[in-house]
Amino acid sequence: MGKKRKKQQAGVPGTADKPEGSNIPEAFPKTRFFAIRLLMASAMALTGYLALLAFSDGGGVPGCGPESNCDKVLSSPWAYWLGLPITLPGLGLYGAFFWGTFLVQSPRMEKARRALNLQVLCAFAILAAATWFVGIQAFKIKAFCPFCCSAHALASVATVLFLKQAGVIGKRCSVQLNYKGAALAAMAFVGILGAVQVLFPREQKAPLIVDMSEDPGEVLPPARDEETMVARAPIPTPTVSTEEAPVESLTVSVPSPRLPVMTKPLQIPKSSISLDPAKLGVIGTPDAANRIGVMFDYTCHHCRILHGFVRELLTKYEGKLACMMIPVPLDANCNRNVKRTHRDHVGACEYAKICLAVQQIAPEKYDAFDRWLFSDHTSVKSLEVVRSHVKSMLGEEAFNAAVNGASVAAQLKQNLQVYEVNYKNSGKGSMPQTIVNNDVVFGPPPHLRALEAILLPRLDL
Repeated sequence: MGKKRKKQQAGVPGTADKPEGSNIPEAFPKTRFFAIRLLMASAMALTGYLALLAFSDGGGVPGCGPESNCDKVLSSPWAYWLGLPITLPGLGLYGAFFWGTFLVQSPRMEKARRALNLQVLCAFAILAAATWFVGIQAFKIKAFCPFCCSAHALASVATVLFLKQAGVIGKRCSVQLNYKGAALAAMAFVGILGAVQVLFPREQKAPLIVDMSEDPGEVLPPARDEETMVARAPIPTPTVSTEEAPVESLTVSVPSPRLPVMTKPLQIPKSSISLDPAKLGVIGTPDAANRIGVMFDYTCHHCRILHGFVRELLTKYEGKLACMMIPVPLDANCNRNVKRTHRDHVGACEYAKICLAVQQIAPEKYDAFDRWLFSDHTSVKSLEVVRSHVKSMLGEEAFNAAVNGASVAAQLKQNLQVYEVNYKNSGKGSMPQTIVNNDVVFGPPPHLRALEAILLPRLDL
C-alpha cells in the first residue's frame, strides 16, 4: 500500500489525477458533447463569415442584398463595437465556449473544475448577448438578419444543452456552481457592450462624391454601395434624344401665376441631357438661386433617409434652395440595369410613375403630395394607399390617363437614361444620387451636417 500511495503522490497517470467517483465523461455523454460542439461550430462558421464580409465591405451574402433586412442590420451602427464588427467579440466568445467543452473533460480534476465554472459563465454570456442583439433588431432596427439570428439560435441551443447537464458534472467534480454569479456577470458584460454601442456609435461612411466635369477633380474615398444592383458589364453610352415623345392630350391644372416656378432646365453633368422642371417635382423654393437634383427610389430606405435631410435643409435655407425630385426605380420591370428586382423594390416603377403623374397634372400640389408620401421615412406606404390618395387628390380619370400616358413614360425613360449616364461616367450605380452642379454624390450622407457640408462649398447659401 505504501508504494501505491507514493505512486499516486508522484502523479502516476490514472491514479492521483482521477479520484474515485469523478468520471466526467460518464457524467456527460460523448454524444451530447458532439452535438454541443457541432452546434457551436456552426454558429462560429456563420459569425466568422459575417465578420469577413464586414472587413471586405461588400455584400455577397445570398438573400442579403440592398434593402434586405439582413443589409439593414449589418449596415447599422449596432453591427459594430468601437469601430469593429460586433461579430468579432461574438466569435471570440463562441470560440472560448467551444474550447471549454474539451477542458471540462480533462482527466485532471483541478483543471476540469476551473473550466466548468468558466464554461457556465460563457454560457450565460452567450444567452445574454443573444437576448440583447435580437432585442436590438426587434425594437431599434426593426428588421431581422436571418444569418445573425441563426448564429444566435445555434449558440443558444448549445449553451442550454450544456447547462442542463452542468449540475451533474458539478456534483461529480464536487464543485458548487455559481449560477447566480454567472448570470449577474453576463448581464454586466452585455451592459458594457451595449453602453459602448450607445455612447460611441460607429459613424456611417461618407458618400462618394464624383466630379463629372470634363477635367475631374479630387474624388473622395468611396463608400459602401448600399443600393448597387447594377450589372457589372459595361453599359453602352445611351442615345439621348433632345426631342420629346408625343405627349397625350391631358387636362393640366396650371398653377397660379403668383406662384414661383422653376423654369431653367437641370443640366446633367458630362452629358447632353437636360431635365425639364415642368415635368419633374420640385420641392423647396422653385425660383431659388440654388438648386440640386435628387435621384431617388421611394422603396429605397437610403433614399428616404436622404429625403429627410433635404427637407430639413430646405426649411433652414428657405428662399435660397430648391430640389428637383427625379424618380429612378430599382425595379427590373422598367430599369434594364437592374438584374433582378429585390422584394423591397417590387412596384418601384409604379411609385415613380405616380410621382411623375402628380407633377404633370397638378404641379402646385406636388409639394404637399411629397410631404404626405415621405411622412414616415422609416416605412413605405403601400401602392394601394398611394393610388387611392392620389386619385382622391386629382380625380380618378385624370390620374389613370396620366399615369398610363406617353408623357409620364417618356419622362421615366429619360430619368433612367440619366442613371445610365452617371453609371457610365463614374462606374457607380448606388442610390440615392444627388446632383450638385458638376458633382454627383452617390449614397446618403451619414447625417444632416454631412449633407450641409457637401452643399455649402458648392452653392451660394
